[in-house]
Amino acid sequence: MVKVILDMDPGIDDALAIMLALNSPELEVLGITAVSGNVHVDKSSVNALRVLETMGYMDIPVYRGAATPLVKELVTAEWVHGEDGLGDAGLPMPMRKPLEGAVKFLVDMLTSERNVTLVATGPLTNIAHALLIEPQLTRRISRLILMGGAYGLTPYGYGNETPVSEFNIYVDPEAAKIVFQSGLKPLCVGLDVTTDPKATLSKNDVEKMASSSSETARTAAKIVWRFAERFGFVQLHDPMAVAASIKPDLFKTSHHHVYVVCEGELTRGQTIVEKRFWVKKEPNAEVCEQVDGPRFLEMFLERISEA
Repeated sequence: MVKVILDMDPGIDDALAIMLALNSPELEVLGITAVSGNVHVDKSSVNALRVLETMGYMDIPVYRGAATPLVKELVTAEWVHGEDGLGDAGLPMPMRKPLEGAVKFLVDMLTSERNVTLVATGPLTNIAHALLIEPQLTRRISRLILMGGAYGLTPYGYGNETPVSEFNIYVDPEAAKIVFQSGLKPLCVGLDVTTDPKATLSKNDVEKMASSSSETARTAAKIVWRFAERFGFVQLHDPMAVAASIKPDLFKTSHHHVYVVCEGELTRGQTIVEKRFWVKKEPNAEVCEQVDGPRFLEMFLERISEA
């Protein structure tokens, strides 16, 4: 069993990532650390609890983390995720309150627990803070899997916030730069694979989820319903990062040196892969360049449909 901490900004697809993780017997979720991104951390931390309690999980801790990026002003995405961040689906408010101290939780847990995988599906602010406080964490984290970046390795590897920048990296590029330069060598599940049409939910898939006998599937359908109605599909960015911790054989990856751009109206948050053969740069990331979309979708739909 893989011990995981989920660092996230719930968020429609973060909510689906929680559901997938909790319905995967391969994983033990030690806790969730929330950050500002899709919505402010005041909402994202509560949203994590809303999803957990809707699924009947009352013992997994949720910690409130960074409210703002390291340097930039916060950019959020309620226009995509709804005013409440969960598609305005009307999930009940939680009985619990988020705990304070996400960064301390990360440092303490990653220092004391062995073989912990950190799955980050939001801006990397909490992780950057943890690394600045305790640089030795690079030796303690078993693996960092992040949903972020657009690497130009597939026809789908272009930005969703700017023409070249993915949202999570765009929100806090300084934090991302710290992470990429830390020596952690993250596994990067970026837009190159998460926007592959073969790995995308259709409206028909969402309708089947809505009529499922599984309460989890029905709840997931409620959360994504407005998005699916608006765009005609649902891309499973964050669940795919969780899937990488469960079934790494779903992906083909390659090792690269990645630069993170921190400035520029169009280039802030760009993740640039060094492709010049004569430039000798040590790889600092493992980047997903292909996903078995049908197998991933089959796994996702099967697992969230389990009781």
